[in-house]
Amino acid sequence: MRWIFAVAVAFVVAACALLRAQCADPFLPAGGFATTAAIDQLVTYTDGYRTRVDVRWPTAAPGPCGWPLLVVVHGYPANKNGEVAVVAAEYAARGYVTVVYDVRGQGSAIALNPGRGTTLMALAEWIDLFEVMEWVEAQQPALVDFARIGVTGVSQGGAHSWAAAAYSGRVPPPNARRSAPFPVVRAVAPTVMVPSHTDAATFDGTAFVDSWAGFAYAPPNATFALDAGFQTTMRTFVLADDPAGMRAWMRADPGRDFQALLATSTTATLATMAWLDESMPVDPTLQALAAMPATTPKRALLTTGNHGTPTNAYEAGRVDEVRRAWFDRFLKGAFEPVELGPPVLSAVLPSSAAEYLTGSTLWRHRADAALPPANVAPSVWHLRQGGQLTVAPPTTNESPELVQHTMPAGYDLQAWRADGAGTNVTQALARMPLSSFSYTTPPFAAATELAGAPSVRLEVTAQQARFLLAARLEVVPSTGNPQIIAQGGRGVFLANAPAAATVAFDLSTTSCVVPAGGRLRLSVRNHYLVKPAAVEAFRCLPPFVPSTVAIEHRPGLLSQLTLPTRPQVGIDATTATRQLDLAQPAPVAFTLRSSAAFAGSPYWLLGSLLGQGPATPLPGGDPLYLWFDSLTSSLLGAAGNPLFPGFVGVLDAAGSATATMALAPVAPLPAFLGGWRIHFAPVALSGSAASAGPPLEIVLR
Repeated sequence: MRWIFAVAVAFVVAACALLRAQCADPFLPAGGFATTAAIDQLVTYTDGYRTRVDVRWPTAAPGPCGWPLLVVVHGYPANKNGEVAVVAAEYAARGYVTVVYDVRGQGSAIALNPGRGTTLMALAEWIDLFEVMEWVEAQQPALVDFARIGVTGVSQGGAHSWAAAAYSGRVPPPNARRSAPFPVVRAVAPTVMVPSHTDAATFDGTAFVDSWAGFAYAPPNATFALDAGFQTTMRTFVLADDPAGMRAWMRADPGRDFQALLATSTTATLATMAWLDESMPVDPTLQALAAMPATTPKRALLTTGNHGTPTNAYEAGRVDEVRRAWFDRFLKGAFEPVELGPPVLSAVLPSSAAEYLTGSTLWRHRADAALPPANVAPSVWHLRQGGQLTVAPPTTNESPELVQHTMPAGYDLQAWRADGAGTNVTQALARMPLSSFSYTTPPFAAATELAGAPSVRLEVTAQQARFLLAARLEVVPSTGNPQIIAQGGRGVFLANAPAAATVAFDLSTTSCVVPAGGRLRLSVRNHYLVKPAAVEAFRCLPPFVPSTVAIEHRPGLLSQLTLPTRPQVGIDATTATRQLDLAQPAPVAFTLRSSAAFAGSPYWLLGSLLGQGPATPLPGGDPLYLWFDSLTSSLLGAAGNPLFPGFVGVLDAAGSATATMALAPVAPLPAFLGGWRIHFAPVALSGSAASAGPPLEIVLR
């Protein structure tokens, strides 16, 4: 075993020496660097606005170029003293200068600037971000390497990260504060934020996202203060029930919407999104990454956590580790080519609510070049009377279902606000009852995997011109509670009514395995409600006019659900182990899962010390995201090796297997491997084709 490590290490050390020759940082000691901090520093922006900033850095002397700079931006509404302070302290101990600050209209900035609020993720906030970078450089010119800058953050901080990638090195739009180019940002890691909150705020111009409608009326308080003019303009559109107008206004606001700039950005971008996010789907993020230049390093991690979704211990730890590898790669010249890992790494949504909500569940994963992957096929199901979803379309006219949207006479936006109905779902549904109809498939004979955005096409007869329709797709397992896997909706403005219309929209992109014996259930309803965890919430502001919409099922007027279906359920490997002690390595247990279609198939669990790419194409087309090295070669022939029992074998009747890495007999492992990652990925043969599973990593400590 030691010779395997020795060969790989010799190669990596030589390569690292070349990469680090010019601006090498001191090597990270075990336990990290000791750090110091300058807390609550007062910063005044070029428009006179003031805020407070915390800067942290290692006490050790930097390399010849200084330490890389990482800006960590907090969510909304929050301040620099929360979770971002923990992240900033961690990265300072890893050899970064880190800075956190109170974003305009939040934290200390509220009292420092009476009467001046935030325009909520617009050009003023982007200029603030870059001026904070320049302030740190001016304060500590010998400490900071201004050629190595990164930005990260959650939610609002994710928006700032996207903006940093879009405006990196560019001249800002015309404004009263700045005409010089912004600093160049090498790497960003936005979390749970779409690149364009303009679309997120107005649901593509067809409806108001409820939280953004609430911003229009939110009074200043100890947590946040919004710009009065910004709120006044938003209220105008909300009161006029004009989401398309608000979308156009936000897009025309100079600097607010920067999606076009991302299409030519060269900033390395690692975007993390949560399935079933209460505020936004993953789709705009996938689209933005796909539109970036092919030469720009970019990856998406689709998982759970934040914005109301349940926290999963393994998923959270894995995202943190990939993010560390990302910044180490692009700000410190680390050798591991993390950018060559799967462009889209998805945690597969569990098929039962209990598994989804339990924080210790080990989710399956998928690795794809894009989502939906190229090999998915559409599977069309028809909405039928009697609550059926069938492959066969109706051959005669069937009775429609009536989705009715009602409310007390005179009930309007002001009454909704007085009720606190946006946050009190029970009260809201007492005033404006949920009208919902469900359509269910027969049980699936075999496990079936979905990957991509299901789409809904509803043929309707509407009695009123203004209405909203939403849909929710759930897995109904043979045992256990149903689990939502996708959701979507659309506001509709018809030219006249009554009228027949086609209402078509995509549900949110998903990744899920429907187990054998499980069913799918589609609900069509008058309210766009989301359920990111155990509690329902309004995603869209409901219309304040009544409506009746008939869902039709008859020849020539086919209401349909189209599912993006993979050709087979893929193989994957999971382990609860995320770190391995070099001195006393405990056994690492792996579980390999596919489906009964792989019963009796030979498999290998392969490994690499060098990284997850470049990918190796296998017979059958699947990419194997492992960089082949001496460890890979050794594991190809691991049958009978007592250090790797089960790494080679045959899948059982369910398409499953177990394996163990037992390195105690060769302990201690070389100490210089501390901080390295061992990467694993499974491969199974099905006939002449090879199926490769997604990679996972274990950190050596």
